[in-house]
Amino acid sequence: MIKLENILLEAIALDKIDVLIKTSTGINKVEIYNQLRGLAGVVVITIEQNEFLDSKATDRFEYSLLHMKYIVTSDPKTDIDKIKKDALITTRISGLLQFIPRYKTAQNVGKY
Repeated sequence: MIKLENILLEAIALDKIDVLIKTSTGINKVEIYNQLRGLAGVVVITIEQNEFLDSKATDRFEYSLLHMKYIVTSDPKTDIDKIKKDALITTRISGLLQFIPRYKTAQNVGKY
């Protein structure tokens, strides 16, 4: 059993990464963002919408760029892959078609 005392004594490491998502146009994107924020390990999601991504949208799907901060439990790639699997398979967020992490943008935010 995990004790609260042990959790409080451990340092929490946060990393930041950019993620490109492809969503269905029939679903409210704010709802998709909120469900992504609710995934285990995700701390903060900031959405960046720009003209280039808007120009790539069709009548069936749209793209958004997310700046995501998440808790690192093992190594960053494993944690991102776990969040991706959770979003697309385990929890299965309705309207989320693709979750494309941009691994080259990964940064260590710090330990708290």
